[in-house]
This record gives sequence, C-alpha cells and structure tokens, in this order.
Amino acid sequence: MKKVLVIGATGLIWKNIVKLLEGKFEIISASYSKWDYKVDISNPESIKQLFKKVGNVDYVICTAGVANFANWEESTDKEWDFSIKNKMMGQINIARYGEEYINKWGSIVLTSWLLAQNPMKWSFMVTVVNSAVEAFVRASEVEISEDIRINAVSPGWVKETMEAMGMESSSWIPAIEVAKIYVNQMENWKSWSIAIASK
Repeated sequence: MKKVLVIGATGLIWKNIVKLLEGKFEIISASYSKWDYKVDISNPESIKQLFKKVGNVDYVICTAGVANFANWEESTDKEWDFSIKNKMMGQINIARYGEEYINKWGSIVLTSWLLAQNPMKWSFMVTVVNSAVEAFVRASEVEISEDIRINAVSPGWVKETMEAMGMESSSWIPAIEVAKIYVNQMENWKSWSIAIASK
C-alpha cells in the first residue's frame, strides 16, 4: 500500500482528504499540535526531523501554513517575517527537504490560496507569500528530478467555513470538492500544475 504524508492535520480540508484516501493508502498525519508526528513548518530543522522520522513515502500533501492580513501602513517587519517563514518558506521547505524521501513517480502537493490570483484590501502579505509558493512550483519543473513532481492547489473560501462564520456561501466550494482536487493533483503525473479550487 502506498504511503501518503499529510501535513496540516487539523483542518476541514485535511479531514476530507483523509476521508478520500482511507482504505486506499497508508496515511501518516503531521501537524503543529497533534496526530502521528508534530512539525513546525516555520522551522526548517523541524521539517528535516519530520522526514527523517517518517522515512520514504509516495506522496506528501501539505495544507499547513499561515500568513498575516494587515493594513499596508501599519504592517510590521515581525508580521512579514512570520508570514514568510510560515506560509512561504514552510511550504517551499516541505518540498526542498521532502524531495529525497519521495519514492520514484511520487509527488508533493503544496497549498497556495485564491488571494495569489485575486488580492483584496489588507491581503498584500498573504498575496505575496502565496504567489511565491506558486512561482516555486512552476520553477521546480526545470530544477528537480523527473522521477517526482511538485504541484499545488489554490483553494478559495470553503463553503462550510463561510457558513460557520454566518456568511453567504453559495458561491464557494464544499470541502470535499476541494479535497478531491488535492487527491487529483497528488495522483496526476502528467504535469507540474497549480489547480484553482473554486467555482
């Protein structure tokens, strides 16, 4: 049975990814706070130790990573540093350090966000770091071994999250449909790509 390491094992999307993978793959879960392994993706050494402990896998899906919304005039160096280390370099380092642990014809699926394509007011840090993740995916195609590939998913707002916040949700995609896009990216060998997960 092929192994899948899913990083970010606390969220709604993660739960639905696991639902789709159960019984078909051996699932190994990692997050900042619990599950099989603990990892802080803002800390490169923590990522390295995760892969050393887990060993070789066929696939990695990373849904972890945080960046700050902020007012342009009042944003701080500390907020930028957090966003870059966590969401941007966290995702990138999953691929950089994870590559050698991926079995032949395996893949790594990273997560950007819809704001990489459609920025809104106060999202500039979020937009920048997610755009960098997407640029990394595109650049990886000409840099790494042809035996593995790196893809990404760019989700929009998830329908269930919007409903929980009491907001209009008809234009957003259900978590299970987002999860299907992650699984498709994981198994898609045809190309390096960024899948937009929205209606």
